[in-house]
Amino acid sequence: MIQGIKKGEVRSLAQAISIFEDNAPLKARLLTKLRSLPRPLACGVSIGITGSAGSGKSTLIAALAKMMRRDRKKVAVIAVDPTSPKTGGAFLGDRIRMQELAEDPGVFIRSMASRGARGGVNRAAKDTAQLFLKAGYDFVLIETVGAGQLDYEVTRFVDLTFLVLTPEAGDEMQFMKAGLRELADAFVINKSDRPGAQVMEGFLKQALTGGKSAPAIFKTIAEQKKGIEPLYQLICRCCREQK
Repeated sequence: MIQGIKKGEVRSLAQAISIFEDNAPLKARLLTKLRSLPRPLACGVSIGITGSAGSGKSTLIAALAKMMRRDRKKVAVIAVDPTSPKTGGAFLGDRIRMQELAEDPGVFIRSMASRGARGGVNRAAKDTAQLFLKAGYDFVLIETVGAGQLDYEVTRFVDLTFLVLTPEAGDEMQFMKAGLRELADAFVINKSDRPGAQVMEGFLKQALTGGKSAPAIFKTIAEQKKGIEPLYQLICRCCREQK
């Protein structure tokens, strides 16, 4: 399995992820082996995408992944879905929305059920992200559940965190104003063609002023693939800084 992971073989990657998710006896041994693997020549940046349900996280991820593939980068997507009360598995809604990406051999999409984990990510997501990086993927995009709340557990193990908002999220942001700066490396106002986008941008600029460096603010219309390039360039800068 380790040899297959080093080669980026899909079957070996899928087997390893299943071990992480099921907390199988092999998990500790597999993690030890992975940590001993040398860092690949790939870029190796992990990005957490968080935000409330309906903010457009899946559409944004799809647009970013297509831009990364334009540059021939290998992309992994970890989509954490709510757990199905019937089967205990993932609803797989995000994977359906990314169907076009699923047909690209340079993109590996793995849907995970949240399995009741707090913070919006499956407990196996951290290990899975490291697995993809060790397998030579350039970018790992992790989408949190976003089931009616904002999820920040992902910030603990990724290189960059993007908080996706919509123009209507003003009241929600007002409530969180005090700790806004610590929540993300960049704020993305998606669906920015809607009324209130300018107001939301002004609120964020005011809330994030002061300190040494304020997080970047981007306005996107992910469904139309507008405003994605500057966001991708931020990711590329992070890649260069890690080299």
